[in-house]
Amino acid sequence: MDPVLILGGGLAGLSTAVFLKRPWLLVEKEARVGGKTRTEVLHGGFHFDATGHWLHLRDPEMTSLVTTAWLPDGFVRIDRRAAVYSRGVFTRFPYQVNTSGLPAEVVAENLLGFIDATLGDKGRALREREPRNFEEFILRHLGEGFAKNFMVPYNRKLWTVPPAQLSAAWCSRFVPKPTLKEVVEGALGLGGDQLGYNASFLYPRQGGIEALPRALLQSATGGRVLVGTVPTKLDWRARTAALSSGETVRFSDVVSTIELPQLVRLLAEGPSGVPEEVRAAAGRLRSFTVTYVRVGARGLNRQPWHWVYLPEAEFQTYRIGSPSAVYAPLAPEGTASFYVEYSHAGERSRAACEAAAVEDLVAAQMVHRREDILFAEAEEIPHAYVIYDDAYGPARKTVMDFLAAARLYTAGRYGQWEYSSMEDALLAGRAAADTLNAA
Repeated sequence: MDPVLILGGGLAGLSTAVFLKRPWLLVEKEARVGGKTRTEVLHGGFHFDATGHWLHLRDPEMTSLVTTAWLPDGFVRIDRRAAVYSRGVFTRFPYQVNTSGLPAEVVAENLLGFIDATLGDKGRALREREPRNFEEFILRHLGEGFAKNFMVPYNRKLWTVPPAQLSAAWCSRFVPKPTLKEVVEGALGLGGDQLGYNASFLYPRQGGIEALPRALLQSATGGRVLVGTVPTKLDWRARTAALSSGETVRFSDVVSTIELPQLVRLLAEGPSGVPEEVRAAAGRLRSFTVTYVRVGARGLNRQPWHWVYLPEAEFQTYRIGSPSAVYAPLAPEGTASFYVEYSHAGERSRAACEAAAVEDLVAAQMVHRREDILFAEAEEIPHAYVIYDDAYGPARKTVMDFLAAARLYTAGRYGQWEYSSMEDALLAGRAAADTLNAA
């Protein structure tokens, strides 16, 4: 029986292999599996993931597998300590329920805007229909004050486009929607920090987040893995794939976890071809790059925060995270570690991001002085986030409908071209395997 061809060895691809009950062949372009779920150990013991990779688990089976089977060295359970830095002060995240400590006029603006959005005459029009875009979602659920003082400037910086140009379809799960009681208590200093999907999370006790894909690889039986290998052509009718190794392989089915537009390009290069409307739709799927700067510094963390959101224009970064604040063994004794993130469409050089990271860390009071910084080294994540613009829904549907008709399956953040979590990748791999097992 010809194997199932799995494209990409990140969590979605590995999960597919683990749950498949048919022969499979997994090809991964890097020298080791893991995809973006990788941990690099640098400069004598600084452990860096590709920005924050914290496990938020909801599915009972996946929770059991991760905690009992796939992390043999155990895990730590961590309660989130995140903050927003604005107006020169730190306020706990979520911002919506922790505005106490901000200037009084900002607190009042946020509170009055929320009351109007949820109860007032001015917000009635938005309450009576579904939001047409992300900015309307913000105004509908949080009001003009929260929109102006945090949500719009932060998300403009993160997504590289104004929130009014983004769909509201993706955000309900990821954007906390507080009650009036929670907002009022937060304005009075009585707020909590348990709101939102990531209020607590798991992290491997040893090996960084890469301990998870390593465990998945050990659990995947019934197939073989080719690293340092990419497909160069996929003939979806003949069910053959040409690989960069020079090998041509036959496959029964495909589960692709690589970037959706790249999959279409691979199919278009094969002799069977792809309809023009599908190629055009794939060309309308947009994304942006995140450059993250890995930073080591002398001394322990100045602040207690696991990560900090920075909405204001004086900072080029949208978020600063600190692995050593989350879990001290991720940095050598007596040091602190950070990742400083920058979104862009390809116009930022690594050197520019490294210089900005030093400035932003000092200005955000995350380090005492620039002389404490030991190194600042940038890495890029292409296609880090997909852009949910007006073209997204119709274009993605055109591509996915064609793939379904061609019996080509996708899984994971890149394969399904969506904003999703590590657990979502594991679940998508399991779902693809279940579909193929039942075929």
